[in-house]
Amino acid sequence: MVELRNIQKYFPSNGVAALSGADFTLREGEIHALVGENGAGKSTLMHIMAGFVKPGGNFHPGLKRGCGTISVDGKDCVFNSPAQALNAGIGMVRQHPHLVPSFTVWENCILGSMKNPFVFMNQKAAAARAAFQNEKWNFRLPLEKYAKELTVSEEQKISILALLLRDVRYLIFDEPTAVLGDDESRNLFGIFGRLREEGKAVAIISHKLEEMARVADRVTVLRRGKTAAVLDSARLRETGADTLGELIFGPEESRVQARVKPSVIRGADAPALKLGGFTVRVPGRPLVRGIDLVLPRGMILGIAGVRDSGLETLELAVAGFLPFGGIFEINGKTQEKNSVESFRRLGGAYLGTRGEGIALPVEKQLIIHAHRRLQTHGFLKKRLLAKWTALIMKYAQAPEHLYRAPGTAFSGGQMQRLLLMREYAEDTPLLVLAEPGRGLDRRFRKKLALALKERAEKGAGILVFSAGCDELLEFADEVMVLRDGRLSPPISLYEGDPRGSIKKAMVGGE
Repeated sequence: MVELRNIQKYFPSNGVAALSGADFTLREGEIHALVGENGAGKSTLMHIMAGFVKPGGNFHPGLKRGCGTISVDGKDCVFNSPAQALNAGIGMVRQHPHLVPSFTVWENCILGSMKNPFVFMNQKAAAARAAFQNEKWNFRLPLEKYAKELTVSEEQKISILALLLRDVRYLIFDEPTAVLGDDESRNLFGIFGRLREEGKAVAIISHKLEEMARVADRVTVLRRGKTAAVLDSARLRETGADTLGELIFGPEESRVQARVKPSVIRGADAPALKLGGFTVRVPGRPLVRGIDLVLPRGMILGIAGVRDSGLETLELAVAGFLPFGGIFEINGKTQEKNSVESFRRLGGAYLGTRGEGIALPVEKQLIIHAHRRLQTHGFLKKRLLAKWTALIMKYAQAPEHLYRAPGTAFSGGQMQRLLLMREYAEDTPLLVLAEPGRGLDRRFRKKLALALKERAEKGAGILVFSAGCDELLEFADEVMVLRDGRLSPPISLYEGDPRGSIKKAMVGGE
């Protein structure tokens, strides 16, 4: 059993007290979820447990002296590195696994596992160990394939396999289903169940309250750096996600507003986006073929599908990262070549699923697109840039005094809010978002849904890519499903329950 008691963490570089007396217990043979709003301290607490962050609150007047205690199997521990936590049987699968793209699957699995780096490795034996565990857990990973060719779910399995090869007993997952489709999520939960049956413990950081209410044995609620409640499975089954929402946000914040069908934008000269015979052929990526799509101004269109269907391929091609063939128009203007610069010049804004520039100061990340138009003769207009940064920080509900702090000073959800609001502030006719709710708590997802609706009502077209059906139901007006590189007819979200139609289109049922 791992026990974290009265954990405190203060970051003197930015004045943030992330934790102020948090408790968390992880027992063998259980799935334990950690939930809370953005900035509640969830990731910080789990990074402390995994050895990535050292606890400490000695320098903050609001915190008692000391940093709390961590014990594993009744023995107090101090982790100065992730390697020390691994030696104690604790490992973490981060939201974006850190893999070496040019290494094969089995090479990534055994990377850093040698106790003595000066001894030659028996590669054949190491590959055999990886193959044995791969077969035992039915991961079906292509061990000789390069990491750069894998899907997000396969990257997660590599990270799990690497921990199992190190005999880790306590596994921590940070937003594991954030960018997975429904089938991939079910598959991952099946793995969690097997880990539990083997006597291992699984801790999950998540904002998906409905999922956690279904799969977790216990849930710990963190609020403003402190443990607010611990619920067991019996109470979870009885009360469900609504109780979790009220514990995190209060009864008012946990309510979801009814959907309202959007009005038609009249007088628009051209659609926000038009694709005709749009085809993307890139080696190592799923094929996208013959896509015909018209996104009118005033609409939020969702594109659903599993990752292997070509979802990310289409997303990256639309944003200018991949070459394409066919008709591609933004706001009536032709995009003739694959170029991110051209995409933005024609009126597109985009936010993908990969973390970007996380170590850069936040002010630099927020002006990354605006700096070209806020300069004169090559000199930046610092006053205008400062106003721009302050505006985005306000939109994202982030502490404005932290505008010069590095991205690592913010939680994953807070960083997602900042980057989303950066693209929102561009005020372009076309906004392309991939998994926009990733890492966001229920309260901010609700505000984001209202903000996107407001932007659409003002005449923008919004394209949302997601592998999750529930996320599209929250944000979109219509959904088209990508399967085998082709799009389904549009499915309205205002006529009955569209879940059955969406899922049927994703698996190809009649």
